[in-house]
Amino acid sequence: MKEEQQEETTPLLSPQRRGTYRPHNSKYKWACAAILLAETFERIAFYGITANLVLFLNRGDFLWTSYNAANALFIFMGLSYLMCVFGGWLADTVLGRFRTIVISFVVYILGIMFLPMLGHEGMRGKLCGGRSWVPVEPSNVTKHTTNDQEQYCDSLIYPIIAVIAIGTGSVKANIAPFGADQVKDEGPEVMRMFFNWFYWSINAGVLLSLGAVAFIQQNMGFFYGFLIPAVSLGVALILFVLGHPAYVCRAPSGSVLTNVFRIIMEACRSRRRRRRNYSQPSDIDTVVDPLPSPTWLDMAKVRYGGSFHESSVEDVKSLGKILPVFIVLIPYWMVYFQMQTTFQLQGLHMRIPPFNITVKNNNPELTTQAVHNNTVPNGSGLVKMQMPAAWLTLFDALLLLILIPVMDRVVYPWMDRRGCHFSVLKRISLGMFFGLCAVMCAGGLETYRLHLVQSNHTVNQTISNASFEAADMWIWWQIPQYSLIGVSEVFASVAGLEFAYAAAPRSMHSIIMGLFFFTSGIGSLLGSGLLALVKKFDWVKDVDHGNINQGHLDYYFFVLGGLQFLSFVVFNIVAVSFHRAKMKQQKQQAGNGFGPRHLQRSSYIE
Repeated sequence: MKEEQQEETTPLLSPQRRGTYRPHNSKYKWACAAILLAETFERIAFYGITANLVLFLNRGDFLWTSYNAANALFIFMGLSYLMCVFGGWLADTVLGRFRTIVISFVVYILGIMFLPMLGHEGMRGKLCGGRSWVPVEPSNVTKHTTNDQEQYCDSLIYPIIAVIAIGTGSVKANIAPFGADQVKDEGPEVMRMFFNWFYWSINAGVLLSLGAVAFIQQNMGFFYGFLIPAVSLGVALILFVLGHPAYVCRAPSGSVLTNVFRIIMEACRSRRRRRRNYSQPSDIDTVVDPLPSPTWLDMAKVRYGGSFHESSVEDVKSLGKILPVFIVLIPYWMVYFQMQTTFQLQGLHMRIPPFNITVKNNNPELTTQAVHNNTVPNGSGLVKMQMPAAWLTLFDALLLLILIPVMDRVVYPWMDRRGCHFSVLKRISLGMFFGLCAVMCAGGLETYRLHLVQSNHTVNQTISNASFEAADMWIWWQIPQYSLIGVSEVFASVAGLEFAYAAAPRSMHSIIMGLFFFTSGIGSLLGSGLLALVKKFDWVKDVDHGNINQGHLDYYFFVLGGLQFLSFVVFNIVAVSFHRAKMKQQKQQAGNGFGPRHLQRSSYIE
């Protein structure tokens, strides 16, 4: 019984398992391959939706206002991360991870299959019906324009993105811990390798989606641009199901969240009993084998008069140790999500290099702004196009694709051979530092960009029917900040996924993974909230298609840097305190006569 409790409460990557890796199950390689490929294709689908959703709703077919189009994307992203908690609960308590992932994929596909229909003119009319209003060009939209006029087909689009969010959130919460289940018994080195390659697969999907799918959407139309993500998602489901014979599938462990609340409630009701039983002086001079001083949660244990098993209470205590790490990481996520928002807004106000492409003018669905602005003769012609500002995100993805294998195959093994263990918490701390460097670099660049604008060193450029007064400096100056974000992901985000699984009790893997993604979603929403707050100080102004030349976006970046610096300091203080508490606990256990097996803790995490 004690061995089962030790197995349940000790972190899965504890030192007694380190250094004892012996390959004994070759099936896990096939299982991991199926999971990683499925994740790559799922990410192609996800970023194929988010890359140009605002453009899709803002263009002439729907003509939503910029605010409503952007708000739809915020709702989609928020629901996606929120559903991670639901998906984790569903897997841990009802269905198990494999069945939850398969059902989530099916729901995902049911939602995404409507997007190509909305991108096709004939199908769109049948689904949404005819317009009861005359489309109004953006330049003629006034504050008196009604929502019905602005949001054509919203009664269908919002339910579609909600269904897609349920599917992607549930898949996101479960596919990483399900993959980790396949290698849990293979040792910490294999576990670390899996999470590195899992994150590599995510960014491979990002690279393919942003580089190819987004380009097709803007140049060939959204029917083909959304058809590819839908097909990609179907491929992901097929690949995942094909790996079933090699999978290790674990049964759900019961209603974990219900037990958590019951344990907390019982512990709170037992505070008076704790003071009465453990605060009174004892007349006995010698106490034989005394019980250790209990915490308030310990009062829910059977041996202290409660009604819950030892391991169940320890699971709740482990959750209390994990959540502070997730909370301290929220400012890092606030910085990270600038890559898709303010970094791109900054890039639109810098010189974007044009490039030439030869096209044939026999496709009526060719809708690029370059073709619109340049006369293309029948047959073929040379069209001048501009690189999308969003493509700079590819530097982040490329850096991850390069650095993750290098760290996994070269750097980490080299450090392990020399006895220099690079723990999860150390990697998260280093990633937070690089995130701080990225946002401060963006702030410095923005300060210099505004200096050029104020000195009249500007150029006019047209992007998607919008005219921007850009500083006379190339957009390539943004590469350092995107690269630093990429380096930060290699440490903080990858290690964060690893920590969420390794430090979690076995019964709470999916829920804690869902909480990890949920806190990253909170970081995204707080970043947007902070941007709305600084508008009151005129740091960002809603004029001229989001023109930032009259504001001070650099101040916003510096405020984010300050928040990230504070969280970096707090995180390291918490990590040091956590390590000292573990050392003190080990000394107390040694004094009580526990053996070496009970004294070893998870230095892997510390």
